[in-house]
Amino acid sequence: MTNPLHFGSADHSVQKTGQGAAVSGQVKTPAAPAARQWWVGDRLAYLVITVAVGIGITVFFALSKVTDITAQSDLLIMSFLVAMTFLGLLLFFVGRQLLRLWRERSQRNAGAQLHFRLALLFGGVTAIPAVLVAMFAISMIDYSLRGWFADRISTAVNESVEVASAYFEEHARSVRGQILAMANDLNREAPRLVRNPNQLNEYISNQTALRNLSEAVIIDGTGQILAKSQFAFALTFSRVDDELVARARDGDVVIITSKENNKLQAIVKLNGFVDAYLLAGRFIDADVLAALNQTRVAADDYQSLSLRQFDLQISLAVMFAVVALMLLLASIWVGLNLATSIAGPLVSVITVAEQVRSGNLKERVPESEDVDEIARLGSSFNRMLDDVSSSREQLVQANRQLDARREFTEAVLGGVSSGVIGLDRDGKITLPNQAACELLGKNFDELYGQVLTEIQPAFAPLFDGIDQRRRVHPERQLDMQINSRVVVLRTRVTSERVDGRLVGYVVTFDDVTDFLAAERKAAWADVARRIAHEIKNPLTPIALATDRLKKKYRPSDDTDGDKFDDYLSIITRQVDDIGRMVEEFSQFARMPAPVLTQIDARKLVTEQKMLLDPNSQVSLTTHLPAGDQPVYINADAGLMRQVITNLTKNSIESMQDNFIDAPKIDLRLQIVNARAEITVRDYGPGFPASNMARFLEPYVTTREKGTGLGLAIAQKIISDHRGEITLQNHSETGAVVTLSLPLAGDLSQ
Repeated sequence: MTNPLHFGSADHSVQKTGQGAAVSGQVKTPAAPAARQWWVGDRLAYLVITVAVGIGITVFFALSKVTDITAQSDLLIMSFLVAMTFLGLLLFFVGRQLLRLWRERSQRNAGAQLHFRLALLFGGVTAIPAVLVAMFAISMIDYSLRGWFADRISTAVNESVEVASAYFEEHARSVRGQILAMANDLNREAPRLVRNPNQLNEYISNQTALRNLSEAVIIDGTGQILAKSQFAFALTFSRVDDELVARARDGDVVIITSKENNKLQAIVKLNGFVDAYLLAGRFIDADVLAALNQTRVAADDYQSLSLRQFDLQISLAVMFAVVALMLLLASIWVGLNLATSIAGPLVSVITVAEQVRSGNLKERVPESEDVDEIARLGSSFNRMLDDVSSSREQLVQANRQLDARREFTEAVLGGVSSGVIGLDRDGKITLPNQAACELLGKNFDELYGQVLTEIQPAFAPLFDGIDQRRRVHPERQLDMQINSRVVVLRTRVTSERVDGRLVGYVVTFDDVTDFLAAERKAAWADVARRIAHEIKNPLTPIALATDRLKKKYRPSDDTDGDKFDDYLSIITRQVDDIGRMVEEFSQFARMPAPVLTQIDARKLVTEQKMLLDPNSQVSLTTHLPAGDQPVYINADAGLMRQVITNLTKNSIESMQDNFIDAPKIDLRLQIVNARAEITVRDYGPGFPASNMARFLEPYVTTREKGTGLGLAIAQKIISDHRGEITLQNHSETGAVVTLSLPLAGDLSQ
């Protein structure tokens, strides 16, 4: 069977094809490149193995005929370098195979176990003989070198060195003793000798001759000669190292050996002099020094050879180990190559199968022109992949269509103003759109995965007694409180079913609070117009008739006349009250359009103090921005005055109805976010906490004699001014009404 893989490597490559090739049928791998790779890799590996084995045999026979240790060492080094070069090539080939084998084994691929067994078999067969030969060779070298380095020879060499060293040490002790004695004499005579330098030179010469020294010199710390003996020549004097001078300064006697001048010197500090040192020496016979040096060199050579005995043994052992390792690697490579040729196609099929499992359907098994079972397996596998790739492409197209529909649905849900919430069959939220999040006052993360009826119990009636057989359920209107605001939602529930099985619900809802409020306002405006028309007509005749009764039919008796006047006064007051109520109805029904001009809100607030009844017990306090800068707004001055007056009047009446002692009102003007805010706060009972926003609708009031139109009129006027009105209760006590209006700008806007 022709191996389509690259020999020297277990890289079971796979073939990649495009989408068109994936569905077109069988794909063939060209045989020419594979054959060329096989020829280059296989032939090169066999060539390296042959040369390596030949080098190992040549080195073995060459070493067996060499007797000189130095020459043998050089040959070992050269042979080792050459052998290591070819060993590196073998390691490269085998390393690539082992790396691929380790990867396959770690991934538990087919064929990896066969690779491992073959490599173990060939390695064991080669390693055992190689190890035995290396051990025998090392034993022979050890036996040959053992006689050279026997204990008796080593003892003789060491004793000769000790004798020579003892001779030298004897001279050193003699010089040390003489220089110390000479230094003591000089220190004792120092006061006399310092005054007469000529006597110092003569004294040193006498001491040198007396103590059998060759020369003596007195130097200072810088090396300058202060005095010298008769036969000490300054030209032959060599400078003493600073380190030796430093040691002498510490009180040591420093011995100096000069091989060039065949003399032994010593230096010591003279304490009787200032910064002075005595340097004295004695010549030694040159023949004695030469013999001493030769003895030491011979001993060093012997010790070096003794040490190299072990090095040679190690070198030979390493050399034989390298040769054995080359044979071992060659056998391993052959075994791995054989295993690759057998298991390679199977590994390729499994590798491609793993790629396909991860989703890559473009990989293909390399096919050969052989007709055996393994080659047919690769062809069949490739045809199967072609069919799978075609089916996958169809699934991808279907998923793309589904993604497009999903994106379209999300875009639609994101653009509609209605809230839409998807629920699973357990009532948990799976998909809220943006409008639903805004209407419920929560973000997506707060809603997702939560039970709808738990985060907003007002939705519970939608699912109570729901008919599971119906898909679309009747529309319902729910009142619920969201962020302290009562809203009205128009809701509808739709059941989701798959194959007749309930999988979830879709809840849609709209905030119709403002719509219903506007509807009620329109209805009440029409009612108010009709009531005002129907009631206003008989009020005038009643008033006239009351006047005539008072003038024409009043009894002359004072007692009866007073009672008659009281009755008529009651009628008159009630007619006036009805007239005032009718006037409010008319005003609400025919609210005039504001005529916008630039007015100063600061002045608008301060005027309220002047409009307050002086006899009233109410205390009105105004709070204005710092400074006298006007706060201009675009507004109808008359309508704005009416709004603030109505709010002030409502606060006063609310506190009076609840018998508040010392009633007071705070009227505040401030600028917040480029808007003018006018706040009216009283210290009464405040608004009822439930359904506070309903007080802005017509005919909603808690006062017994109230019409419920004051706040509705105020809300209409502020809305016409593109402003906002909010109702709230103060944290301590009392009601707070805030009017927010844009600051003055272009009136055309």
